[in-house]
Amino acid sequence: MTFQSSSFTALWLLLTVFATASPYLVEDIALPEGTPPEVGAIDFAPDGTLFLVLRRGDVFRAIPQADASNWQWEYFATGFHNGCGIDALSRDCVRVTQMAEFTEATDTDQDGTADQYRVFSNGWGLSGNYHETNALTGDGQGGYYLAIGTASHNGPTAEFTLGEYSKFGRRGRNYSAVKWKGTTLHCDAEGKLTPFCYGFRMHNGIHRDSAGHLWCGDNQGDWRATTPLYHLKKGGFYGHPNSLVWDPRWPADQDPLATFRADLEGYNAYRTLPAVQIPHLEMNRSAGEPYVIPPQFPHFAGQMLLPDNNGTRITRIMLEEVAGEWQGACTHFLNEGGLRSGNHRLRFSPDGQALYIGQTVRGWGQPAEGLQRLTVKSDQEPFDVDQFSITPDGFQIRFTQELAEPAQASDFDFHSFTYQSKWTYGSPQENKAMHPIENIEAIDSRTLRLRLADFTAGKVYQLNLAKLHSKEEALIQNQLFYYTANRLPEQK
Repeated sequence: MTFQSSSFTALWLLLTVFATASPYLVEDIALPEGTPPEVGAIDFAPDGTLFLVLRRGDVFRAIPQADASNWQWEYFATGFHNGCGIDALSRDCVRVTQMAEFTEATDTDQDGTADQYRVFSNGWGLSGNYHETNALTGDGQGGYYLAIGTASHNGPTAEFTLGEYSKFGRRGRNYSAVKWKGTTLHCDAEGKLTPFCYGFRMHNGIHRDSAGHLWCGDNQGDWRATTPLYHLKKGGFYGHPNSLVWDPRWPADQDPLATFRADLEGYNAYRTLPAVQIPHLEMNRSAGEPYVIPPQFPHFAGQMLLPDNNGTRITRIMLEEVAGEWQGACTHFLNEGGLRSGNHRLRFSPDGQALYIGQTVRGWGQPAEGLQRLTVKSDQEPFDVDQFSITPDGFQIRFTQELAEPAQASDFDFHSFTYQSKWTYGSPQENKAMHPIENIEAIDSRTLRLRLADFTAGKVYQLNLAKLHSKEEALIQNQLFYYTANRLPEQK
């Protein structure tokens, strides 16, 4: 059985936005007057100073104030070519990834501005194309992982490029003409670079969680069916072929773009699937930096946030390990509620009570740049799904509050679909099907186990919950959820 999704999804999106008031307060943090507020990256120093690097090249710092309109910004450094990542080592020293290199800026004479600049690391190429962004996260041992994005056919390359040039890498919509574009690199504590994994389009953000797992998103486009969240492993290939020209394991005379375009079955066997496939229109159009919610934050601690660079929303992701691999569900953390678009960098305050969001749209869509702060209005979590877990025959769902009893099958609306990643731009939802509820089991007053008809792996399952209320008659905060069922757990 199939269903028509366009008008149906639009209705559910409308309900999701307007059903309940936002549980969060979003405030604008004004930057210094006359400063182009295009925030490339943000980070907290150990003493609580917040640093930001702007896409236009300046670095500012400030001690956060309770009054969002009363911040005292200090100019710290300048001269960076599209600063995209920043690590605040101390109040007097930062490292910034810019287009061509990883640079350290230090205030050695304690006058408040950096006076010493040195190359901490370099080695990736520079073609001159505007699209070649990057991002960083620490490796827990004094080094970093660097996400190095590809170039776009919408912009040219320069006559002279920095580093090696590949004629195979230059082909396609998003391309890797110069070294290590579309690659995740490891940078050790001494600045030495080595490739870690391959196959990215523009993974505009990368995050290492407290358990040492490495995560990144990417942007829908060529070889990207929809917005993905990837769990990264050394040596892996994550689906965008052009970066393979820089993989020493790939035959030097073989064009990877032509190879997989002619052999999609071989491509699907070669690549690593996303842990979570996030619907492009409904959830997240352009993934920014993933970040795990710390234990001190009042809501959904331990879950992951993924900002939308092309929408006024942040995605919430509930991950679990199934058969040794990660997968999970997504929904909105915040949709509208005073949030601008351009969201691509996240940092929690040192006390874990506030989320800071750095924003720039880089010329796409309506201008939406700057810095915003999100805090909770109440420590009590809104009525929502707290955990979304897969079972051999369906799902187990735990809510933040007790349910109105008894739950009915009509309260739950499950559908499924698949995506197909290939050289075309994105993918429609394919192989759509309905999955009636065959059984509901109440585990406790907040937890239900649902058995679905025709339940199999290899699909994205969509759940709509508009009819569900809590025991206190609260309408559920989010009504639209998606679970990426790459695999099923074994029957116990």
